[in-house]
Amino acid sequence: MKKLISKLGVLANCMALMLVIQSANTACAWIVHQPEFPEQASKFKKVK
Repeated sequence: MKKLISKLGVLANCMALMLVIQSANTACAWIVHQPEFPEQASKFKKVK
């Protein structure tokens, strides 16, 4: 059971990292609102 929880934790971590990378390179779909972007996630941007 601990092995399964450990594997799921690694999978969740990878998915979270992929979402950060994706959101670092896209703009908000809403015209009126672009939320503040964390400075720590700026290192994942393709265009600096």
